Amino acid sequence: MVDTYRRWTGRLDLIVEMYNNIIATLLPVEKPLMMEKIEKMNKALQPGIDTLKWSSDNIDPFINQAMTIVTDVNELVNKMKANVSKMIEIMNEWSETPLFQRKMRTQLPEDVESLHNAAIVAR
Repeated sequence: MVDTYRRWTGRLDLIVEMYNNIIATLLPVEKPLMMEKIEKMNKALQPGIDTLKWSSDNIDPFINQAMTIVTDVNELVNKMKANVSKMIEIMNEWSETPLFQRKMRTQLPEDVESLHNAAIVAR
């Protein structure tokens, strides 16, 4: 029985840690995108807050369901954050060299266009 309680508390601690990380790291612009998932998580976790006790019969299914839902949302948020980081990295790379450089002398529009097209193709 002690091992069961230890396993339950370990998994519940992990669920709480992931949930808190999700809520704490989401930016205000990201929350509306994740609101449906957050509501699903909150709905799945609510019985553990309101009604379940250690002696309840359905602790294992509750913990398994909560772990699955929170893990899925956590993975989605981590992937979303990784994608944003990758986009920032790419944009920083692109911004190191300008797409168009102004010359000190007057150029014909055709020359400007060909230089511009060459810069785009190079990227």
